[in-house]
Amino acid sequence: MTDLPPRRRGRPTKEEAAAREAAAKAAQEKEAEEGAFLDELLNAPVQPRKTKLQPDADTLRALSEIAKLFGTLDEAASILGVSRRTMTNFLNEYELARDAWDDGIGRAKVSLRRKQFALADKNAPAAIFLGKNYLGQKDETTSNLNVKTEVSQMTEEQLMEIAARAPAAPRQPPKKESVH
Repeated sequence: MTDLPPRRRGRPTKEEAAAREAAAKAAQEKEAEEGAFLDELLNAPVQPRKTKLQPDADTLRALSEIAKLFGTLDEAASILGVSRRTMTNFLNEYELARDAWDDGIGRAKVSLRRKQFALADKNAPAAIFLGKNYLGQKDETTSNLNVKTEVSQMTEEQLMEIAARAPAAPRQPPKKESVH
């Protein structure tokens, strides 16, 4: 394990800033290269439909790139010039193809999560959404239903008002009886 320099506060040094800039530039170039590959696929002339796909490097890369954009199987089939059925059979038949598709979906999720967390720094509703969905946080409301009057002495209108203020109890689905 290498010794890392201690974390410091304030502005980054020139070396740190240069390293960050180089990393950002490399990421942009990679993204541009991937985008160019997908653009090339989309701009290719429409060909007659193929009846079979082969798990070659270009096909696997195309699958991964489409999945990185949360593309659907219908969209992937359209771009690759096959029917949905052929696409589904291809993914079921070739494990490499299924792995490329799943890898692309996984990368899309990580990318989306990174963008959500970056957005949460600037956007309170985004932070609240992430807290509720990933940390189990929730909005809690409490009602004070202490009533000094006895029920028998209340009017129907007063009882309805109290019932309207009470939080709704979660409904349990009715139990089904098994028939033997």
